[in-house]
Amino acid sequence: MRRALPLVLMCASACVPVESTTRTERGPLLRTYTRPQVVAGGAQVDVRADWPTLKLTLIGFDTCRAETVEEYAEDHITERTSSAAGPALATGIANVLAAAVLYGVSFAVSPVPNVSYIDEAGRYGPSTQQYVQASALITLIVGLPALAVGAIGYLRSGVDTETVKVEQVVSQRDARCNDRPAAGPVVLVGARGVVASKPAVDGAADFTAAELSGPPESIEFAGVELPVDEQAQAVLWGFGACAQLEREAPGELEAMGEGDLLARAERLRQCRVVRGAAMAEPIRQVDAELARRRESGSPGAFAPGPNVDSFEEAVAAYAPRLKFAKGSPDLAKLDAPGALDGQAVLLEGIVAEGMTTNIGVVQVGEKALYVFLPTKRAWGGDFGNGSRIEAVAVMAGTQTVGERTLPLARAVWMRAAY
Repeated sequence: MRRALPLVLMCASACVPVESTTRTERGPLLRTYTRPQVVAGGAQVDVRADWPTLKLTLIGFDTCRAETVEEYAEDHITERTSSAAGPALATGIANVLAAAVLYGVSFAVSPVPNVSYIDEAGRYGPSTQQYVQASALITLIVGLPALAVGAIGYLRSGVDTETVKVEQVVSQRDARCNDRPAAGPVVLVGARGVVASKPAVDGAADFTAAELSGPPESIEFAGVELPVDEQAQAVLWGFGACAQLEREAPGELEAMGEGDLLARAERLRQCRVVRGAAMAEPIRQVDAELARRRESGSPGAFAPGPNVDSFEEAVAAYAPRLKFAKGSPDLAKLDAPGALDGQAVLLEGIVAEGMTTNIGVVQVGEKALYVFLPTKRAWGGDFGNGSRIEAVAVMAGTQTVGERTLPLARAVWMRAAY
């Protein structure tokens, strides 16, 4: 019995279902303090051009962060309950008391055997006292396990509370700090990949035009692209355009195809940002040639370049940096079309007034512009009113038809948009 009792108690414990629920309650605020941190920052680049040298100045910096932290107490409260403990305990107590009463009553009844019954061995039947004591034993056997289950469930129920300290960041202020000359690999990246690279020494990296294999469009430092403002981006594009013009053979403007002439006009205007007055005369000559071709309407005028045989080739050859489409932020630049002269654009819109032989109106969102069509269209076909089109075009100032003046774009390649 002594050895079996622990086993019985273990089995009884396993039969007691206990539900556990944990909740978290925030306690009082203990303190508020500021925690300073220094985290990784980045680099800033200043772009200047002193032809024929592109001068980059790189400044590395950290980010000094000040966090406002609240420290407060937090209570983790675990409640354990057993829904079976109460009924089991009541059943156990009732049965044990009933067994005790039956056992006590057994001494008040007859202990005389039942002589009216005798078995084959000659034994008389049990007495009334034996019947009552047997009932008491059975009731006790039922009551004791129930009493054990109820007691164990009651003992395992309760509430435990654990209090811990918790921190919460309620605000954060970041400020640039620890400025220093940056040192590391600087890479100029163009539309087709890396065009030049060299290490920055004491925060400076200078590139000559001869070192560029193509026009740069962005700057990477230590594998990360550096942000540049509009002015720096214009200098970067302008320097690439100047370097490209230096490598081109001058040639006669009259002999150049329309695509080559428009591309040269765009590069000259971009280069003017870097070389200033030195580009005034070349720009005047190109504009004069373009005006002559527009006014003469001679066959072949405004034809796309000879190497452009598809929309995809036009995109690759002219590399438009602006996109005029519904919802595009670039549409705002149409308010000052003179600043867009010579720039290649990607155009998506709806034909508002049917394309005639030479010119038509395309509606792009809330803006409208004239699109000039070359006499010999490499793409073929016409686009009627309501047609959705997309085109690669070159901006050419404004055009007045009747009393209406709109920005003018010269189409290089056009196709239906789906």
